[in-house]
Amino acid sequence: MNRPRNPLVIAHRGASGTLPENTLPAYELAVSQGADMIEIDLHRTRDGETVVTHDEDLARLGGRGEVAEADVAEIRALDAGGGAAVPTLDEVLDAFGGRVPFNLELKRGRRRRYDDLETAALAAVERRGLLESTLFSSFDDATLAELGSQSPEARIALLLSARSASRPIERALALGAEAVNPSLFVVTPELIEAAHQVGLAVHVYTVDAEDDMLRLIDLGVDGLFTNFPARMRALLESPRGD
Repeated sequence: MNRPRNPLVIAHRGASGTLPENTLPAYELAVSQGADMIEIDLHRTRDGETVVTHDEDLARLGGRGEVAEADVAEIRALDAGGGAAVPTLDEVLDAFGGRVPFNLELKRGRRRRYDDLETAALAAVERRGLLESTLFSSFDDATLAELGSQSPEARIALLLSARSASRPIERALALGAEAVNPSLFVVTPELIEAAHQVGLAVHVYTVDAEDDMLRLIDLGVDGLFTNFPARMRALLESPRGD
């Protein structure tokens, strides 16, 4: 598998080190700062809308309960930061889908998986002709397996945390994934080498310190999720980044 000269600059929830995460202004800034991809988080509301916010509950938005228990209008009335509303997936793809690729992380409710999140996310992407440029990711193998069963052409990445890092290569291959996305605290040179040996890309989250960026670039990773896409872009364009 041919490695890119430089890893992808993946804006983590947009340019979220500068503007409120998972908001349209944060995505706009990420695009202007040269992000190659934007990572966003998907949940389903009680009335069947796909919304973009990180947590399964509403506490950080100033609400109560969880996303799955609220209607989209209730969620849109909350403050995602700086007065911005929580966006829907349709809103994000309409505004940015033709401008930058997305990594759509499929989240879970507090007690169980969302019944139709995979179907809804696929439909939103396919309606806009964005399947080829979209990467779907999750920590949950069952979610990714369901996604793959609905669309064998869907591009899949397996997220890895300290709690879900066992047998990463075996699991990713079983899911038909093209990448593993390990935490900065999970990734090792051995994992990167093993993934590359079987044709899997490696995208590491969340990497904000320049020393970590440089170390992982030297190890040959394929992408870095960062809250500061401008910082990473500047590093890649510097003589040391080359």
